[in-house]
Amino acid sequence: MFYSTGTLRYYNDPIKLIVEVDPDISRFYYSLIPKYIHANKQMFAPHISVVRKEIPPNMTAWNKYGGHELDFEYDNYIYNDETYYWLNCYSKRLEEIRIELGLSSVSEITRSPDGRHKFHMTIGNVKKK
Repeated sequence: MFYSTGTLRYYNDPIKLIVEVDPDISRFYYSLIPKYIHANKQMFAPHISVVRKEIPPNMTAWNKYGGHELDFEYDNYIYNDETYYWLNCYSKRLEEIRIELGLSSVSEITRSPDGRHKFHMTIGNVKKK
């Protein structure tokens, strides 16, 4: 398990909350994906999705932690399925923030693509461009 910090960023249109993470983490693990796979880099800056494609019932707590630093843990194993490559991420604080917003501690969007972990950081994909 590895430890890092990121910055909480809230967006209003569309509504989403992410943790901006150090791009060197994504760069390093992307470089470990074998070249014969021809994986694409992510379209967006490296992040952990916290709220996306859902409207929090408690919008009075929206933007409460904007710009705050947050600790998280991540696996150094690169997981993949037929489309995505990702690192599993862990943070009790992110679960607490979701609950404070009136959401469940996890959603289908925040889960890893295989559905086994609560949060993840996508590092690449094999989508056709």
